[in-house]
Amino acid sequence: MEEIKIFSLDEIDSHFLVGAEGFEEGWIKRVVYPPYVDAKNFYMCILEVNPGFYAHRWHTHTSDRAKGVQIVFPEGYVEIYHLINGRGVMQWKTKDGSVVEKTVGAGDTIYFPVDVTEHQLFNDGTDRMRLLVVGAPAPQITLQKEMVLREV
Repeated sequence: MEEIKIFSLDEIDSHFLVGAEGFEEGWIKRVVYPPYVDAKNFYMCILEVNPGFYAHRWHTHTSDRAKGVQIVFPEGYVEIYHLINGRGVMQWKTKDGSVVEKTVGAGDTIYFPVDVTEHQLFNDGTDRMRLLVVGAPAPQITLQKEMVLREV
């Protein structure tokens, strides 16, 4: 039987946001994910996005490769964003390619169903946006070591 694990965010490595060039855009902490736990059914992370930047640029939930990271999403993947603080603009493309935008803020939850269309979330506010992100099943994430910073 496994023991209960409790983590402080201070103990979790910070990584560049996917597609980011550095930590000035924000960072992600993959809390419930290897090496901290051996979770395969789901994962959880915290994202912090500075004003004027994206939590994640345009993408779908198939596979994604950006500087320093490669993500392969499993079949049947779903994801939830919950905004803890800050505000932003959620953008997604319809099947005909037009873009829909909706303003979101602290307390809002965004659900991304299986086979979600291309989407992104932009921090258009003046404060740092903090998100709780949960996805299932857990994607396979490969990171380059130089994309990691212990403290931000």
